[in-house]
Amino acid sequence: MKKFSLKFMLFVILSLFSSLTYADGVFSKYYNDKFLFSIDVPITKYEQDTPDDKGVIVNLDFIKNSKFIPTKNFFKAYRGLSGDLLSIESKNKDIAILAYGTYFLNSEEANGLEDTENIKEAFKNDNLNYNEFIKKYYNGKSPKNISPLKYDYNKSLFINGNNVAYNTIGKDFYVVSYIENNKIHYKKVIYNRDENSYAVFETSYFAKDKKIMDSIVTEMVKSFKIIK
Repeated sequence: MKKFSLKFMLFVILSLFSSLTYADGVFSKYYNDKFLFSIDVPITKYEQDTPDDKGVIVNLDFIKNSKFIPTKNFFKAYRGLSGDLLSIESKNKDIAILAYGTYFLNSEEANGLEDTENIKEAFKNDNLNYNEFIKKYYNGKSPKNISPLKYDYNKSLFINGNNVAYNTIGKDFYVVSYIENNKIHYKKVIYNRDENSYAVFETSYFAKDKKIMDSIVTEMVKSFKIIK
């Protein structure tokens, strides 16, 4: 049997370690200049749609290396022509990440939350019990001057029920995480009072990817903020 020197074995180990280090992914800074928010994302670039349908590649500013992202090309990303949404997914499509801005969180807000009949109609279309919702979150009385942020938060809790694993709401944000069909879903919404708009971060992934995604989500949430 051929014997290898200690120096040779050390060289092989260091080379392997270096290759693994190189393969680690990175976080980059993404700015949405339309809805004025920023977030660290596990990609180096994204494909931007263009009016001529040719598309261009946009390179992002490097933030830091990450041992939690398997490779630099583990995710791919695309942003539509409107500039509202950055869509990121793993190459096997098991992991989806969205970062986007919006002026309305739901159709009810778009059509007017002051209109009770509008809300009732939306609940009917979604096969949801409006009376149960009002009883649970608004003491059985149709509220006046509904907070759009809290309304969307309450509706999310109502829809997902016992599947909700974590939820919290603050003055200008809310977070809801739930499990459905063996997939973990996480959503954070931040209200921009100055612009009267919302920045939203969402992700969904299978339980098998929880170890990877827990660290990625933590990093993204920590960096997610409105640009003043």
